[in-house]
Amino acid sequence: MSKGIETRAKFDKIRYANCWEDPELLLEVFNNGGKIISIASAGDNSFSLLTKNPELVYAVDLSIPQIACSELKKYAIKYLDYENFLKIIGFKPCDNRLEIYKSIEGNLNLQSRYYFEHNQDIIKKGIIHQGKFEHYFQLFANKIMPLVHNQKNLTELFLPKSIQAQKMFYDNTWNNWRFKALFKVFFNKFVMGRLGRDKEFFKYVDVSMISKNIKERADRALRDVPTWNNPYVNYILLNNFDYSLPHYAKEENFNIIKQNIDALEIKTGTINNVAKNSNMKFDGFNLSDIFEYMDEDLFKEVSLELLSSANTGAKFCYWNMMVDRRISKILPQNFKYEKELSKELYLKDRAFFYKDFIIDEVIKND
Repeated sequence: MSKGIETRAKFDKIRYANCWEDPELLLEVFNNGGKIISIASAGDNSFSLLTKNPELVYAVDLSIPQIACSELKKYAIKYLDYENFLKIIGFKPCDNRLEIYKSIEGNLNLQSRYYFEHNQDIIKKGIIHQGKFEHYFQLFANKIMPLVHNQKNLTELFLPKSIQAQKMFYDNTWNNWRFKALFKVFFNKFVMGRLGRDKEFFKYVDVSMISKNIKERADRALRDVPTWNNPYVNYILLNNFDYSLPHYAKEENFNIIKQNIDALEIKTGTINNVAKNSNMKFDGFNLSDIFEYMDEDLFKEVSLELLSSANTGAKFCYWNMMVDRRISKILPQNFKYEKELSKELYLKDRAFFYKDFIIDEVIKND
């Protein structure tokens, strides 16, 4: 059996304090209730799924720090009012986060409580700013962007405008030679592996194309997709969500999620093992970009294991960043590729890192 990412990468710290895939795509697919199993990461997109009133959501991660991050957010949603939720998570300034945390601490599992007991600064500084990936973007915004654009241009980028006006601004002002050059310097395997994603996440990637590919996707996100309500661009360039909160943190969504929060269960392990051990059949699978980190043999093996826990008609949703993976291509007898909807939703994707968004539907599960 091929070795999975759990044996190759380090999972001793919070790598992602926010989810960096757009939940709006998932919500257009998983809109019929049922049981959903979801990669937890920082928890955000699993919370967003609760706005569709599912019967059950399993949020799964093999990283103890990511589980701790997700649990903190879950119980902040469940037990705190909206204002204190925004404060403890880090969306608003706060000087008593530890005090707020103590009011919900007893609900977290023992491992999560132990993690935060020994990493209190994560609570004090606001957890959404404390992931390795977020630190990478903080360096980018604080040290690199001032060399490329002034505050006037940054403000203009986030002002509401028509797409045509946004395209003109991008072409004439934003996409200057400095902006083009920074991708070669800052978005490459060495820098991203050292400061952002674990180097093992690039094991199956053509590293010579990383900077070029991310630049092309940034062009689309900043030119053709509205920036004024894009939380991902907001954080990357300004290290905050002042112009646009993530979906789960908007007040109208928070209230729905709060009502449905007991439908969400947080599980530790690999998603295929958790699905298998649940003795349930799921209707939806949010798989993030997990196949990016697998060789072809392991990709097929995990896909078959997940298939065994799927109802006929179940939707598998996942992103490709640098590596092409499509379950319906390797298991065409079991899956149908929802090509048109996949492409339609990809064009709306506000998180510009990914090259593709895939929806595969189970047509036969035996």
